[in-house]
Amino acid sequence: MNRSVRALLMLSLITAFFGCTPEAAEDLVIERLPDVEANLPAVPVLPPPPHPVQYSDSSYSVYGVRHRLANTVNTELDVTGYIVAVYVPPECPDEDNCPPATAPHMLIADVAGEEDNTKRLTVVGYAENQTQIDEAVEAAERGHPIEIDPETGQLPIPTDFNVGAKVKVRGRFARISGSGFNISNGLLEFRGHETLEPAPSTEE
Repeated sequence: MNRSVRALLMLSLITAFFGCTPEAAEDLVIERLPDVEANLPAVPVLPPPPHPVQYSDSSYSVYGVRHRLANTVNTELDVTGYIVAVYVPPECPDEDNCPPATAPHMLIADVAGEEDNTKRLTVVGYAENQTQIDEAVEAAERGHPIEIDPETGQLPIPTDFNVGAKVKVRGRFARISGSGFNISNGLLEFRGHETLEPAPSTEE
């Protein structure tokens, strides 16, 4: 087959394949596809935080000190909250066989009467044992409260840690305390406090 015949044959095949004749173009029907509409879920409405992260005096809420854990852990700061529980060693008639008492500690929360342990913050390090607290309370009732030791700088033991009181506690926020408490979402090692509202049962 010579070159001209092969060229003619190729041109015929191309024309048949692509339908490049005017008649083929007239028979071509172009359909418009329907518009595509995006079907996206509605933007979720996030609930507001349950409590402010910090109050106007720069103290943290219990929620806030944990919400900012990356910035607050292992730092000294203030936390404002309500005392919701105070540990008191259980009575034991047989003193020789009593289990060792846990070191004094209390729990504060953003809401008075909070019972959810995940929303409570443990405060430790304000006394070594219950006897120290009892002696401090007795001294305060006699009108001779224990003051800061000028030589050691040791803080007086608090005598107004009562359930229901609103307090601002200064301390070191950490996961592990020097006295052996270990709490994964943080605790507060006591450095001082201010009672903002006394417990209802102690109001005059």
